[in-house]
Amino acid sequence: MGDCGDALNKELPGATVTSIAAIYAHLVFAEDTIVNGMIQGKPPIYPQDGREATTGVPFPGNPGMGDWAKGLQMNYPAFQEYAKEVFANTDVYLSAVSEADLQKKVQTPAGEQPVEWVVVTLLGTHAPQHIGEIAALKGVQGLKGLPF
Repeated sequence: MGDCGDALNKELPGATVTSIAAIYAHLVFAEDTIVNGMIQGKPPIYPQDGREATTGVPFPGNPGMGDWAKGLQMNYPAFQEYAKEVFANTDVYLSAVSEADLQKKVQTPAGEQPVEWVVVTLLGTHAPQHIGEIAALKGVQGLKGLPF
């Protein structure tokens, strides 16, 4: 992500996909709201501490890819600090979650599911799908999409 430069916030003419910044923000917002909100019943990290003003990214509430993504101008270093906090928060949660907690049921877009389903199905597949999207968008803009 750090090598995107101007491609970060660029929306490709005629494309049906948003910018790299919007996809990355969606990915991080989703992890924040899944781990904190859906699983633990806590508020997401992002709306705290006035991050929107420093990152340039409005918090959509439900991190879908609606109109909030159009014209987004991310300050990547500031947003990356938040992303690091989200990823560390997820690591802490997953390192301490009990078997009993994994069996608890929570409400998901697919109805009521056990937390282990959320971890495997939502957290385990969501980010890799969007990382592929980001890699493709980098590639069509002349950047190295994947690190290999």
